[in-house]
Amino acid sequence: MRLALAQINPTVGDFSGNTRLIREYIEKAQTQKADLVIFPELSLCGYLPEDLLLREDFLRKSQRALEEIVAYSQRVDSVIVLGYPKLSEEGFLYNALGVIYKGNLLGEYYKRYLPNYGVFDEYRYFRRGEHLLLLEMGEKPAKVGFLVCEDVWHPTLAREYALLGIDLLVVINASPYEVGKFEKKLKFVTARSTDGLYYTAYVNLVGGQDSLVFDGRSFVVSPQGKIVKLAKPFEEELLIADIDTSAVTKNRLRDQRVKEATICEKVLSEVKTIRVEKGLTKPSAERVETYNPPEVEEEIFQALVVGIRDYFRKQGFKKAVIGLSGGIDSSLVAVLAAEALGRENVLGVYMPTVFNSTQSYEDAKTLAQNLGIDFRVIEIEPFFERFEELFKTMFENWKFDTADENIQARLRANILFYISNKEGYIVLSTSNKSESAVGYTTIYGDMAGGFAPLKDVYKTWVYRLARWYNRKKGREVIPQSVLIKPPSAELRPNQRDQDSLPPYEVLDQILILYIEEGLSKEEIVQRGFDPQTVERVINLIARAEYKRKQAPLGIKVTKTAFDKDWRMPIVKKL
Repeated sequence: MRLALAQINPTVGDFSGNTRLIREYIEKAQTQKADLVIFPELSLCGYLPEDLLLREDFLRKSQRALEEIVAYSQRVDSVIVLGYPKLSEEGFLYNALGVIYKGNLLGEYYKRYLPNYGVFDEYRYFRRGEHLLLLEMGEKPAKVGFLVCEDVWHPTLAREYALLGIDLLVVINASPYEVGKFEKKLKFVTARSTDGLYYTAYVNLVGGQDSLVFDGRSFVVSPQGKIVKLAKPFEEELLIADIDTSAVTKNRLRDQRVKEATICEKVLSEVKTIRVEKGLTKPSAERVETYNPPEVEEEIFQALVVGIRDYFRKQGFKKAVIGLSGGIDSSLVAVLAAEALGRENVLGVYMPTVFNSTQSYEDAKTLAQNLGIDFRVIEIEPFFERFEELFKTMFENWKFDTADENIQARLRANILFYISNKEGYIVLSTSNKSESAVGYTTIYGDMAGGFAPLKDVYKTWVYRLARWYNRKKGREVIPQSVLIKPPSAELRPNQRDQDSLPPYEVLDQILILYIEEGLSKEEIVQRGFDPQTVERVINLIARAEYKRKQAPLGIKVTKTAFDKDWRMPIVKKL
């Protein structure tokens, strides 16, 4: 049997565009003589549609698009597996998988386990399914079972399919990227195959949608737990894989677990069976691939580039403007923007006051030259001085303090948004996760932007990504002086971040333990951290919640991003 895993990048709500894309990949699969062409979860409407699923007009468009694909299937000889939202006659909405062949929707499977954690809120929209779907293909026949994303993480359904004697389990997914997730997923799904003694075809979305990035990396694994085929990360691809379903029967005859299972276990779900009379492509010699994990820096960098590119592309934006300070954060954002949008679409603006060093100017200018992006210098000192004169008359016993520092950041934000309005640029914020976690950022200042690429990237990771990029390019695109100088906002004389915060190497460790792993203050202290430092950091996190609620959208790369993964009240007592 020949499988075609269509790892595509749909756009939420773009039914005409998504339909064209699906047809294009069906045609590609036809040229490869694929028996089964498989598309990701909700690929017809795009993922995550959120409250569009509550709109009848959206669901009507989805139904019309489905009917178009069904009609188109008369012209092809492949069985099509497609994900879409399905509104039943009773008024229930399902996260559906449809099996389509020769102008007919032969059967549907409805997602059984609806995730309601992290970025997922599927109980808000969908009703859970109640049946299994079994497809029989060819003379033998080959038996195919189906699951949708979260279903495969629960052992019950995969086990029931094993008892039905399937040869292939098809799992369609919209699984967002986060650091380290793919390795866990591959290990887990492989275990399902080896336990059930069947092949598994796992197809995933690719591309960016708001804060989410889908990494693709669709794969097929054998009953022996070997990778038959693995798709590229972060790229659209039609993955072709041949599987020998006759080998499944041979393996089962030799495995005592099957004999014992048939005696001790039962299939409890209702099973709907459909049949397709078609000859199956004779498989070529089965290949085995080795998975070599990429460097974590490369993986995160790719995710950030795809997130920026698709956020702009899918909304029709082209150009980005960045406040270049000569620091590490703005330097990395400029690099990411140039990679995602093209250097001709990126503008860097340096906006100094008396507190900015000559070195910062040289670093910002050199970076812009190395990247080939436009570079402007706008002096904000005259504006800042005028504000200071005004405030001195307004406040008795006036003295320079944090309020005056923040005026500089807010002046810069005003200029960037002026350029945005005037010339059609989107402002990219340069704040990182460490800063936003503890509130070391100016609301309506450096926090401001239309999109925040580093929103979920810790400060120490920013340095790691910058150094990795220079190594990849084989030259200092980001100047070495940016990488070695102490980080500073340069809002007052001789300012350093470590005047206000613990060293980032310490701060980030505490943040990861508290935010990502959910450890308590006491548990973190037990890991060897100073109790006062831990308490101070946790208090800063709590106090900064009101700022984070007003931050721009950014790209999720960790398990607990400051978005839907982190739903903390502003007013609270810890």
